Amino acid sequence: MALPTYIDRTTERTTLLGTWRAVFTYRALLRNLVSRDLKLKYRGSALGFLWSLINPLMMLVVYTVAFTVFLDRGGPLFVFLLLVGLLGWTFFATSMAAATGSLVDNASLTKSLHFPRAILPLASVFFNLAQFLLTAVVFVPILLLYYDVAPSTALLAFPIMLGLQAVCVAGLALTLSALTAMFRDARHLVEVGLGMLFWLTPIVYTLNDIPPMAARLVALTPVTPFIRGYQAMIIHQTMPSVDIWLTAVVYAVVATAVGARAFGRVEPRLGELL
Repeated sequence: MALPTYIDRTTERTTLLGTWRAVFTYRALLRNLVSRDLKLKYRGSALGFLWSLINPLMMLVVYTVAFTVFLDRGGPLFVFLLLVGLLGWTFFATSMAAATGSLVDNASLTKSLHFPRAILPLASVFFNLAQFLLTAVVFVPILLLYYDVAPSTALLAFPIMLGLQAVCVAGLALTLSALTAMFRDARHLVEVGLGMLFWLTPIVYTLNDIPPMAARLVALTPVTPFIRGYQAMIIHQTMPSVDIWLTAVVYAVVATAVGARAFGRVEPRLGELL
């Protein structure tokens, strides 16, 4: 199969728009890779997809007992905030972890077949996005019923916020996969960074729990605007504030532009780097 015309032959670098054009051209391959990974995840399992529901249900029970019985931390509302925050965080963290090794772990594939290499890190993102959606479709209604919170019209904006997070995560995945191809230590740095970033994201606390200066800094961490948006729509039944929307849009635009540019610089050299 010949390479599509997304290579700028004058510079031997993938152009910014060309990266996304090539991904769109090969969208069937992207869809097949995501479908394959979903099937492989549950192949041979007696419960299959039900494991995606058992895990969040167990989380609901464990966190409810831990934070309302043992720690007495804020009551049911705090547990609700925590669980919604964990949904958004898990999508981000698992996508980042998978993307770092998406090129290195598939070195033989990238050397033997011609296709846009950006497909590989993006496939890991869409796989985790599918997991997020499968979990949210079941988990969010259960949370609303369990905590007696009526859904509001603000939930109509949920797909928009999720779309912005998916775009942001895709851009970061391209950057990290390219970085790992050049520096193998990047994978280990990402693991450490995710552990640190978790505590710099308002998941087990709210911005009101920390000093104002720290709150302003935490509000700018990569996952914070999306988690705050989900919490506002699902729990507080209000539309996210303007600053949350603006931050989310800026992160999505910057991440996707930087990711495509960074990947474009590395892609022509992947044969020698891998």
